[in-house]
Amino acid sequence: MQGLVSFLCDGLGLSTTAADFNETQEGDSVTLTLSVPALAVDRIDGRDHRTAKALRQVLSAAAAASNRHFHLVVRARD
Repeated sequence: MQGLVSFLCDGLGLSTTAADFNETQEGDSVTLTLSVPALAVDRIDGRDHRTAKALRQVLSAAAAASNRHFHLVVRARD
């Protein structure tokens, strides 16, 4: 799933070298934390958080085949 999120970030114009991924797993639930520079948070968040919601929907649809629950957390770093 990390590859899918990095592919989608590339499409948004965010370099994968600028983004850090951290994946934590607890049972069937996986949390994928995406740390991006503070100036790039607007690209991921979008207007009215629509882009972030769309990323989460795509991730949820892709995770349905694996019977797992994925959560995407976007954080700004300094």
